[in-house]
Amino acid sequence: MVLVGIAIALLLLLVMVGVSPMSVAIATLREPWKQTLFLLVMTGLVGAMTGLLYGRGLGFKRRANPTVQASQMQPTPVQLQTNEAPTVSTQTVNTEVGEFRLYRQTELNRITASLLASGSLLVAGEEGCGKSVLASVVVEKLLSDGFVVAHIEPTTPKQMLIEIAYQLGVETQSLEGKALSAEQLKRAIANYLEMNTAFLVIDDVQVCEAKFRMWLKQLRKLNVPMLLLATNPQRHDIFINIPRIELQPLPEYAIRELMEQAALERGISLKPADLSKLQERAGGNPMLAIRAIEEEYLGLEVEGADHDRYFDITPLILLVGIVFVVMRFIGLGTNNQALYIFGGIAAAVFLGVGRLLYTLPRESRRIK
Repeated sequence: MVLVGIAIALLLLLVMVGVSPMSVAIATLREPWKQTLFLLVMTGLVGAMTGLLYGRGLGFKRRANPTVQASQMQPTPVQLQTNEAPTVSTQTVNTEVGEFRLYRQTELNRITASLLASGSLLVAGEEGCGKSVLASVVVEKLLSDGFVVAHIEPTTPKQMLIEIAYQLGVETQSLEGKALSAEQLKRAIANYLEMNTAFLVIDDVQVCEAKFRMWLKQLRKLNVPMLLLATNPQRHDIFINIPRIELQPLPEYAIRELMEQAALERGISLKPADLSKLQERAGGNPMLAIRAIEEEYLGLEVEGADHDRYFDITPLILLVGIVFVVMRFIGLGTNNQALYIFGGIAAAVFLGVGRLLYTLPRESRRIK
């Protein structure tokens, strides 16, 4: 985006100076069809340059953001045996797990393979994208294979340590019958994990205290396999040195199936048009999809959506501004004063409106 802004600034500078190589080239062409062809070619070159600059800027942004780059990697999933054959030949395969349908079979295979290889993994995603459901399936699979698993949720550090020790079978009292302190529990759990094969699965680890996460970082140095789940984690302590998987939004067919099942459970009948309207509010988030059905069941009228996945039209807006600048060049080269004046006024109005839109308050600061 910075490169695109520099290109537009250079074009505006040429407009203000009033000297353009394009205008000189157009003036040398006497026949109208040659002038039109030349202008079309130049407009195409400007559009291609804009797309190239925007693509390079986006690539630089991806290289600067390891999370985005890691989320685009598609390693080969480990093939695990399942009792039911896939129902669709897509990236996410449907399998029956318990009483619900899992739409993240690829992620399940990766997580299971990583944990079995004595590795640690961080599953990141937005609120309600299915991290807890995926963790429950992983825990169920590991327990069915005979492994020891400690699956906990955030509470106080002492309560979390007691819960981990209880699920691992570690004593929480001394020989005298006194309860162990937090530091003693940490040492006892670490000693057990060094001598035995066990897995730690911690949900919503981003809300845990920093001291507890630093203890997890020490366990990570001991090659203790653990699965951490976090909502938009920051880049510090254990989050920065552990491999991560970004959960992408569910496909449209999966969201529609979830909404149809939720509507069936609540005894309401929705037309395909109503489902499509409600599906727009979900944005690939299963929790928002079920909530939309509940709001429809209660008769609530909700206009906006809670997801933040929208199409960025900034390149299109910049392209429109460049078109206005090119129109000014065309008027200058063909001695068309009306087109020259119109292009200048349109470009000025466009830039003014664009700057005004940037100064408007954001969603969180608007007056309700």
